[in-house]
Amino acid sequence: MSLPKSLPELAPPSEVNPNGTHIMELGRGRRIFKWYEYLSPTSEQLDALQQQYDLHPLAMEDVRTFDERAKVIDFGTYLFITVHSLTRHDGEMHDHELEVFLGRNFLITIHAELLPEIDHALRRFLGDARRQDFGPDFFLYLIVDEMTNNLFPMLDKMDDEIDLVEEETLSKATPKTLNRIFQLKQEYIQMRRSVAPMRDVMNALAGTRYGLIDSRTALYYRDVYDRLSRVYELIETGRDLLGNALDTYLSVQSNRLNDVTKTLTIIATIFLPISFIVGWGGMNFELMPFRESVAFWIVNISLIAIPVGMLLYFKKRGWF
Repeated sequence: MSLPKSLPELAPPSEVNPNGTHIMELGRGRRIFKWYEYLSPTSEQLDALQQQYDLHPLAMEDVRTFDERAKVIDFGTYLFITVHSLTRHDGEMHDHELEVFLGRNFLITIHAELLPEIDHALRRFLGDARRQDFGPDFFLYLIVDEMTNNLFPMLDKMDDEIDLVEEETLSKATPKTLNRIFQLKQEYIQMRRSVAPMRDVMNALAGTRYGLIDSRTALYYRDVYDRLSRVYELIETGRDLLGNALDTYLSVQSNRLNDVTKTLTIIATIFLPISFIVGWGGMNFELMPFRESVAFWIVNISLIAIPVGMLLYFKKRGWF
């Protein structure tokens, strides 16, 4: 974990064990708890953690893999929770996983990469003295809240990109436009794969089934659940818009192909009688039949008049 450069004066003392585990004592009064922060822990660190808090082997197996969907499991004296956050850089979606053990007087967070949201949550927790009266469940709420805060700006930016894709589809669609549509669809699918389980986890934590979640804190989890539900709706709306954009792209390309085919057909139709006349009259100007008669001029005038007449006829019929 990267600690903030300057914390409020009320920050409690912290320590870093020789094994690299960062430990802070947070809260006050009866809600004092220890927060253990693990960043890319070694196998030995995880073994020591498992022994210290008697953590279930199945939970520790999930921690070692860092490839789990968002979930919450009640082990009686503690909850094992997996949550995810999303970031987007250069048009690519990145998923970040955080493993959490929530107990009555401890909170353990484990992740494989730096998560700035944790630092922001710590600042918020220490920045308001009233929050010290809550507990580890509220601090976890702050972390989850920070992890979901960037979803709405991300969706707003993606929505603007959809508008650009729709305009490009109608004006100058190219294969790059199609690639962009599929790329955005893939990003929305990845967001839905992360947000949907997260919403279920927040709904579970907002209920009364877990005694480790205070009734006051459950209301905050309900707020996160409501926001994730809204995010999920926006994701579905974006996917629908991209589906419409894809249909429009295919329709535009089909219409363009029809226009090209129609143009080539008109050209071929115009040259058909001309080819017949030229083939019948011959292309040898020295031995061309009727060269000294009126028929010669009739043939040459026909080569001009017939294409012009056919173009006028096609135009009148509305074929182009």
